[in-house]
Amino acid sequence: MNESNTETFYKKVREKSLLILSWLVLLLGLLLTLFVSYRVKTDIELHERQKFELRCEEVKLKIQARLAAQKQILLSGAAMFDASEDVTRKEWRVYVRRLSFDQHFNGIQALGFSLWIKPEQLKAHENSLRQSGFPDYRVKPEGKRDAYTSIIYIEPFSGRNLRAFGYDMYSEPIRRAAMDYAVDSQNVSLSGKVTLLQEESTNVQAGTLMYAPVYQKNKPIDTREQRRAALFGWVYSPFRMTDLFKNIVSDGNIETISHLHLHIYDGDKIQPENLLYQSENHLLNNPAPLFSLETQMALFGTLWTLRFEEFTGVEKNVDYGKVWITTSAGVFISLLLFFLLRTYFLMRTNALKIAFELTTQLRKSEEKLALTNADLLQFTNISAHHLQEPARRLVSFVQRLQHELITTFAPNEDAAITLHFIEQSALRQRALVRDIQLYLAATQPRATVESVSVTEIIAKVVEHHAPLILEVYAQIDYVALPTVTIDRPRLYDIFDILLDNALRYRVPNRIPKIRIYGELKGKRIRYYVEDNGVGIPTQYRERVFLVFERLQVNDNQESTGIGLAIVRRVIESCGGSVSLKETNGGGTTVVFDLPTGN
Repeated sequence: MNESNTETFYKKVREKSLLILSWLVLLLGLLLTLFVSYRVKTDIELHERQKFELRCEEVKLKIQARLAAQKQILLSGAAMFDASEDVTRKEWRVYVRRLSFDQHFNGIQALGFSLWIKPEQLKAHENSLRQSGFPDYRVKPEGKRDAYTSIIYIEPFSGRNLRAFGYDMYSEPIRRAAMDYAVDSQNVSLSGKVTLLQEESTNVQAGTLMYAPVYQKNKPIDTREQRRAALFGWVYSPFRMTDLFKNIVSDGNIETISHLHLHIYDGDKIQPENLLYQSENHLLNNPAPLFSLETQMALFGTLWTLRFEEFTGVEKNVDYGKVWITTSAGVFISLLLFFLLRTYFLMRTNALKIAFELTTQLRKSEEKLALTNADLLQFTNISAHHLQEPARRLVSFVQRLQHELITTFAPNEDAAITLHFIEQSALRQRALVRDIQLYLAATQPRATVESVSVTEIIAKVVEHHAPLILEVYAQIDYVALPTVTIDRPRLYDIFDILLDNALRYRVPNRIPKIRIYGELKGKRIRYYVEDNGVGIPTQYRERVFLVFERLQVNDNQESTGIGLAIVRRVIESCGGSVSLKETNGGGTTVVFDLPTGN
């Protein structure tokens, strides 16, 4: 394979690699879009989950507050017995009516008092109640037991509540456990799930009861045994659970919102037989819940398990609009970057083809170039114009896109970095074309050849680089130098390139120090441009003067690799020479000579 075929082969490989790279950018952009969209979706659902849990917590607080209010009612009833020598039936009725709990506390079936009766007191108790106007009174259920209780006061004393009159709640295990807990703890208690005596054959609801202990006056109650010995009875309330929570939960927007449901179970097991309450299900089918939460509440000696479920529906839908916006924007940006990269790579390939062809021709024959110099310069100017114009448009378009990305879409760091990369690459493309143009025109004057003040030119170069000089705190030292015979533009290019290299190839954390001076050698002046930068190893000091040769590429992406080649080409076209040597103490010194103005 000859040299031409080898170069053609590597060109094709390079072009194919760039094509593959653009497709990889598109793929990575789409993958990034998918990832970001998934994160946005996750954040939306997390936010909805937090709102759901907050609503659940609000319902729990309302339940606790409602039962706490009923606790205070029972404790006030117990206090009534503590403060009175004998609470009569009439006094109890007046007390309960004054509370108006049937208006303010719906779901409470009644407020009553159950008397503690020892076995030896049972007969006398029944006779006393019969003589007070209840001839059919008896403690029920009948039978011999270790102890008895009897509901002697219950208000409202009418309707289904009459069934509870005389009932011994202590005879039923679930009620008895709650009554014992209240006595032993000297606090209110809540029973487990029961069926209330007030229930009828239809609309049967689960029930529970709350108890507050009442002790005999002037008896010690410091220990459990003392409290049992001093027991007088219980103030209590029976609850129908559906009625109770229908009013509590409706304030929390559960019954009126079909997408949120609540189930309450007695104990820590979610089983049908333990169900105390369930909100109405307004959904036409039974879809899987969007969110669910199980939590437990310890309430006055018992444990409830609450299960909340939230469903999507007419009134409740998760808004995934941001996900679609993110996905659409990401796909659009990915496609846009793909086409921009394809365009940039095609431009870059064309530019490199032209540069390579021109450089090859230059390396083969300088005398070929002399014969066709005028035509080549015209071709270079036209090519530079046509190559720089797409790059200029690309920079302008990328800057507009950066502005749109900031003002229209959500901040996207990866997209911003990619656009910045394209912008910098396009700017470097323009610089590359400009330097190629300077290189090709380096042998011909671009203005009148005359005696030029070197000091004046250096001052203009320093002024041009002032922002970078101030940024790195560089120290520039130059003295008045003799004039030289050359055109001003090319002399400016020489010192502009050398000063730019000295400023950019500096040692980190070291203040750049640059010194420019010269000495007379016959009819020529030898100039020195010293710096204290990174320096150039000996084996590379000749290569850096070749076209597209540069060192430390990763550290200085703004270099085109043509600058020193332009310097050598200008100086040698004037009959001079240029070389590099090491500065004392580290760095690089550029040495070249030019004709004097005499």
